[in-house]
Amino acid sequence: MAGNETVKVTIETPGGSRAKYDFDPVSGSFELNKVMPAGMVFPFDFGFIPGTLGEDGDPLDVLLLSEVPVYTGCVVNCRIIGCIKARQKEKSKQAIRNDRFIAVPVVSKLYGQIRELSDLPAETVAEVEQFFMQYNGLAGKRFTPLQCLNASKALQMVRAAQKEKTPPAQLIQLFLPLQDAQGKPFPQTYFTTVQKQLLDKFGGVTVYSYAPASGLWENEQSSIVSDKMLIFEVMADTMDIRFWEQYKSAVTKKFRQKELLLRNLKISVVQ
Repeated sequence: MAGNETVKVTIETPGGSRAKYDFDPVSGSFELNKVMPAGMVFPFDFGFIPGTLGEDGDPLDVLLLSEVPVYTGCVVNCRIIGCIKARQKEKSKQAIRNDRFIAVPVVSKLYGQIRELSDLPAETVAEVEQFFMQYNGLAGKRFTPLQCLNASKALQMVRAAQKEKTPPAQLIQLFLPLQDAQGKPFPQTYFTTVQKQLLDKFGGVTVYSYAPASGLWENEQSSIVSDKMLIFEVMADTMDIRFWEQYKSAVTKKFRQKELLLRNLKISVVQ
């Protein structure tokens, strides 16, 4: 039954905070995204359900009803009690669904008996909807609540949004130089950091470290330049363009390069 199932929620922004924090999957850290106007704060803890994917390309958003604010980065075992289905529209962009799931901590004393969104006062739900309308309005977006769903239907949506364990269909390769433009080797920590980040993100990474590839190209002075590089290779079910654009940008800056080669190949895995 839906009332007995639980999900883990990662908190980004504590209740009562004017500061909005976002989890950055590239660095694995929580970053300050914005500060709201004086007098406007998050009514409850706000976070996401790891391993899910919403229509906006991010994990599903969750508002956690708790008697005490939970700190940023805390993982909470929760019960989903419902969902506020909503449409979000940004200027010059197509409208998308951006639902808000409502949950309570399993260990909560004050909200422990709440099983459905309908168990809450109607004023509380209305205030939550109004908050997200105002919050999105500050960013130039229109947030329109569509419907409130019960716990069972909300949990079905969560399960549907969880990433299925399908065989990977994409092979992504990142080429990194072993040395800078002056021929000075990059610190080994640069490469071990990349390896760990990709391992944490994709659950596996192959590094061509014992037989570096050799690249040749013609520079602006029409001279042939040679470079030694490492190839970091991961497999994934889809090509997450948003993640790779951000990650490539961060690594390019770290290695002080004008450009890095990132290659994506479609593959078939033999079962």
